[in-house]
Amino acid sequence: MTNYLVLLGTLLVGGLVAVPAFGSKVTGQLPGSLRVHDEAGLFSDGAVREAETKLSDARFDHGFQLTVDTYQEIPADRRASYDPARKADFFRDWARSVATGDKARGIYVLICMKPGYTQVLVDVETENRGFTKAKATELRDIFDAGLQEAAKLEGAARTARRDKTLTDAAAYVVREITGTTVVDRTGQAAAADAAGGGFLSGIGGWICIGLCGLLAVWFFIGLFRALSSPAGGPGGGGFLSGLLGGLFGAMAGMWLYNTLFGGGSLFGGSDAYANDGGGGADTGAGDFAGGTDAGTGGDYGGGDYGGGDFGGGGDFGGGDYGGGDYGGGGDF
Repeated sequence: MTNYLVLLGTLLVGGLVAVPAFGSKVTGQLPGSLRVHDEAGLFSDGAVREAETKLSDARFDHGFQLTVDTYQEIPADRRASYDPARKADFFRDWARSVATGDKARGIYVLICMKPGYTQVLVDVETENRGFTKAKATELRDIFDAGLQEAAKLEGAARTARRDKTLTDAAAYVVREITGTTVVDRTGQAAAADAAGGGFLSGIGGWICIGLCGLLAVWFFIGLFRALSSPAGGPGGGGFLSGLLGGLFGAMAGMWLYNTLFGGGSLFGGSDAYANDGGGGADTGAGDFAGGTDAGTGGDYGGGDYGGGDFGGGGDFGGGDYGGGDYGGGGDF
């Protein structure tokens, strides 16, 4: 009898493993998040909180993340590779190299003060939502124009303009991302409607329930026959081999269900997106290499690089804004 109880426990655990986790998938409208790593000290705490609130008060399909990194100047270990003639390539490569870990989702913005430059990266998932290169360029321009204007101001007025730049950028992202839907690389919806799960998903769920019901009936019939018959009697192979064979068949059936109906992870894991820290690579989440980018620069009032000359800047193609940039004499 003890052996039968052990086998019963094994079957129940196997059933829990095999059944798709209908409620485990991270779906529906989730709050957004903002991560600001303000090494350059551009924004006040109040502005950061206001921008964070704009993101967290909004709701996005599977959530959404915006990250803003600021640097006072190019880090010492990168200065040797800076070439003003290839400024756009340098900042794009730098942004992609640091947009990892908790920064590797949604939209990533790198701001450097000396030389002044803003680089925006958009991962594939966000691009598939409809956040195109034109929108990435507009977001970049919000930062670039605001910081150039702030550079012409002093004291509290400069701080206020920089703060407004951050909150304006957050508001723009909320406006453009709200209402969009996460899609996979084939352009199909990655998640069904949170209430019903969609037509195919609903059919798949009923099929799964039916299979589980049949498995339970089969188990109790097999258990009754095993208890009322000698081991190895009619039925061939004995109760143990029949039970394990049935369990294997159930697992194979659940795998087939998962393949055909996309019922989630076979082992009950969730499909993670922007707000849960999971993988989600099948939708392009965190894949900046395949996504779009936009960058430009000017003098942001950071000091030695640019000298406050706005007349010679404004080349939004990402070229060299001149005036003492790195590479123009190595003056750090």
